Amino acid sequence: MGSVFADDVQIGEPFSVQIMGNANLDQVVDQQDIVFIQEIIGGTKEKTKLADANNDGIIDQADIEQINKIISGTEDTIYYVNLNDDVESVKHPLNNIIVVYDNTAEIIRILGAQDKVVGVDSMILEKSKYFPELSQLPSIGERKDCNVEKILELDPDAVFIHAKSESGCPDLEEKLKDKGIDVVRLGTWESHTAVPSLMLMAYMLDKVDRAKQYVTYQEKYLNTIKERVAQIPEEKRLRVFIDRPGDTTTSKGSGYSESVEFAGGKNLAKNLAGGFQSVLPAVDSEWVVKENPEVIIGLSWDGGHETDDLDVLKKRYDEVVAKPGFSSIDAVKNNRVYITPYINVLGPGYHIGLVQFAKWLYPEQFGDMDVKIVQDEYMTNWQNLYFDLNNHGVFGYPVST
Repeated sequence: MGSVFADDVQIGEPFSVQIMGNANLDQVVDQQDIVFIQEIIGGTKEKTKLADANNDGIIDQADIEQINKIISGTEDTIYYVNLNDDVESVKHPLNNIIVVYDNTAEIIRILGAQDKVVGVDSMILEKSKYFPELSQLPSIGERKDCNVEKILELDPDAVFIHAKSESGCPDLEEKLKDKGIDVVRLGTWESHTAVPSLMLMAYMLDKVDRAKQYVTYQEKYLNTIKERVAQIPEEKRLRVFIDRPGDTTTSKGSGYSESVEFAGGKNLAKNLAGGFQSVLPAVDSEWVVKENPEVIIGLSWDGGHETDDLDVLKKRYDEVVAKPGFSSIDAVKNNRVYITPYINVLGPGYHIGLVQFAKWLYPEQFGDMDVKIVQDEYMTNWQNLYFDLNNHGVFGYPVST
């Protein structure tokens, strides 16, 4: 198995936690990895990408000692594979951290590690209803231009951030060089990277048992959807267009496309390329009309927890159906256009979006699943947030259960 961040890794499939020492490439570091290392040393197993626990280039007894420390939580350094498929290190234990990006903050709450957070980015700061406690912490500014002076003032052990791109403070490592602050870059937004990243963060933050519980909880929903979708013949699966703001869509490798496909839809733009990381291609109305989707799922940057105004999603709905030629599309003629804010489709709680998509696509097969119940369960039990979904927040249009 290659990097968990590779495009061919699919949601709902077994993943490999990207920590050096996970020699057998499964979801945990345990005694089985020690046995695997012994077999590598004995010549009966081939070396794997994650076998070199102490990252010294040699597979030997020292790796077994490092694995034992990882299992007991007594290691002083963790070596891991980051979002860019590079081996990096982070000190252990981590007592104070800065968190950048809302999906990463969700993971922190799932793990119950909020007490370690000493600073956040402006994105979290602006979401005071969803992050009532974390939004009160000091801000290091925007995720594309982190305030290094503020980071140094807060003096964390590490900064958890996403891709090394224009939107992810690309020069942060250089600016923090020799400052004793580690930069940990993990993918926490796409559906195929969020939970593997959660498990990796659990080792860094000493919350492995909690992470295992969450994986088991989420797999219950993934397995139910997977089993029911498998009963839908390929020729009867609905053709879906994902309408992204700015006359763009999403293709293979993006969390949105994966979610639609997992819920049994056929993303018409799956094989297109363009935009950020080649997964957000531009499309014109003429192309969509020609493809004639049976269902349109429109993404909205508005909505979610921070507003109670359903009109923000209705406005997006009206925008989609009014596009040139869309009145002739089957999805529009048959009232099968739906709008979702991004928050339930990406990140560690992406199973909420999967349930919603499955119900939109195949209401008969998924009529017994209540999105609001699933979302409330996630927010209460895993986000430690008591949020009245009956009276607050907007998460889909038209409104459904």
